[in-house]
Amino acid sequence: METLLLLLLATMAVLASVRGQGLIPPPPLVTDQPYFDSSMMKNQTAHVGRQAELHCRVHSIGNRTVSWIRGRDLRILTVGRYTYTTDLRYEALHQKGTNQWTLRIKSAQPRDQGTYECQISTKPLKAFTIYLRVLEPRGEILGSPDMYVQKASMINLTCILHDLPEPPAYVLWYHENKSISYSSSRGGVSMIVEKGPTTVSYLLITSARLEDTGVYTCAPSSLNATSIMVHVLDGEEPAAMHKNSTLPHSRHIPAPGEHPAAVHTNSSSSGSGSSSSSSDSRNTSSSSSNSSSSSNSSSSWGVTGTLAVLLVGTFYRIVGSVWVEVT
Repeated sequence: METLLLLLLATMAVLASVRGQGLIPPPPLVTDQPYFDSSMMKNQTAHVGRQAELHCRVHSIGNRTVSWIRGRDLRILTVGRYTYTTDLRYEALHQKGTNQWTLRIKSAQPRDQGTYECQISTKPLKAFTIYLRVLEPRGEILGSPDMYVQKASMINLTCILHDLPEPPAYVLWYHENKSISYSSSRGGVSMIVEKGPTTVSYLLITSARLEDTGVYTCAPSSLNATSIMVHVLDGEEPAAMHKNSTLPHSRHIPAPGEHPAAVHTNSSSSGSGSSSSSSDSRNTSSSSSNSSSSSNSSSSWGVTGTLAVLLVGTFYRIVGSVWVEVT
């Protein structure tokens, strides 16, 4: 008896843990008020020219109605199973006895991208917003619009196809509107295609020749073609590379990180340095002149002093002799 009781308790514990992990979905909410299904997606994707379907699931709808409203202009598109727009691309779908209301858009266009509201006619209204993204397939060739290659080098063209609803059945390459194939007399041609949501096609041409110059076109089976102009050069550089290649030699070009004002300051400093040198030269000349003047003045004072001493000595001798005679 105790063994059975333990086994029952263990079974209940396992069931409780499984329910907690979400493996057993909870029972639907029992209420007389309508509500949206929690598993609905808020974002939908469609491709240009393809059909788009927006799904809205409502529980406990009762006698209420479900409508679809376009967000960009608040236009009522459908009410219940009826369509209220002159655009025949829109259609309301609902199967009686189910909880799903669908808005179908035939041949979706870029202008259809935006928000759409699924509304329940409660008071106040209940609404669930879905954003529709419309993808437009596009192709590009890396390096467009012009590619320059040297003679005898390899021409490597990469065509990338974006936002495709499915991979293309094939991708063809053309040179001057003539199909390129492996078996052409040109030889040295390879084409590789990697298919997927983004498909990539490679065109490889070895030993480029001057006659390989021209327009190359990538043409997928389900998308408009895209082109590139290839220029094969015989040692010369493309004309575009010569633009702005010559600059005035007298103009100083600031180094990376150097402010243009610094260039002006340096120039001014150089000018100031010249002025300082001139001033120093003038000061030196002036000092030399003053030294010469001082030297000349000293010489003049030496001669004058000597004469004065001689005159004074002579005066005292004369006075002395006179004084002797008087006495």
